[in-house]
Amino acid sequence: MTDHPPNAPDLPAALIDAPGSAAAAPLPARFARPTLLLETLLATRLELLSRDHAWPPHTLAQRRAVLMRLWEQRTPGLFEQGGTADSIERCLQAAFAEAAGGRRLEAALQFKRAYYLVCCTASSGSRARLPGSGGPG
Repeated sequence: MTDHPPNAPDLPAALIDAPGSAAAAPLPARFARPTLLLETLLATRLELLSRDHAWPPHTLAQRRAVLMRLWEQRTPGLFEQGGTADSIERCLQAAFAEAAGGRRLEAALQFKRAYYLVCCTASSGSRARLPGSGGPG
């Protein structure tokens, strides 16, 4: 079971430790919804900030596996404009590097950056698909 402080936020199902390896945990859909990625980013950040110590290696590995798998299963084309996907991926990699180094606040800041990039991009992508918004529809 995850080392989870009593006052930590509830975790999305994707982050709950499952028996076996983190890579074996199934994801709910072929392409991860941006909202699932956002929820998981937020929960990961809040969980990290709710601790007074760094994640143990097994927790770090599990969080990385889940978030990176969600990122890899993102909706095709949604984040590809203007280097956004590269920026989000750099934030995720930096967040886990900071967390591995025990720098919780720096890691949380990188998760926050990734969250905002995903949120803004997904939001603008949704608006572009609405009827009457000038996008296809």
